[in-house]
Amino acid sequence: MDKDKMVKALNQALAQEYACYIRYKTHASVITGPYAPGVSARLDEIAEDEEQHAQHLRDRIVALGGTPTMAPEASDLIPATKLKDILSVNIKEERKAIAMYQKLLNAIPREQRILYETIEHILEEEMEHLEELERLQE
Repeated sequence: MDKDKMVKALNQALAQEYACYIRYKTHASVITGPYAPGVSARLDEIAEDEEQHAQHLRDRIVALGGTPTMAPEASDLIPATKLKDILSVNIKEERKAIAMYQKLLNAIPREQRILYETIEHILEEEMEHLEELERLQE
């Protein structure tokens, strides 16, 4: 993948991370029910992970000579207020992110070690988020 295509792909990932941050923070605020405090705290923590992913992506985009986007991916801003719906939305979105990062990882030459390891780390965290959300859904 050439540099311009890589910057474009990273910016798409960045837009998705912005939306994930907003979605998790909003879901953490609106959730109700007996498990709300614990789940809300975890959703806030996941949101902070997503913000860190965004920062790593911005750093890599700039290192490649690109300009980071400032716009979230609007289609990822899915509202929900009930625990079941919140978990369902976020599980779906984590699966989407995992697929995107796996595809991106496969397109990065191993010589671009910093970029490769950055995406690999983000992918691992997204997989952890999915696993945890799926356990909460049971």
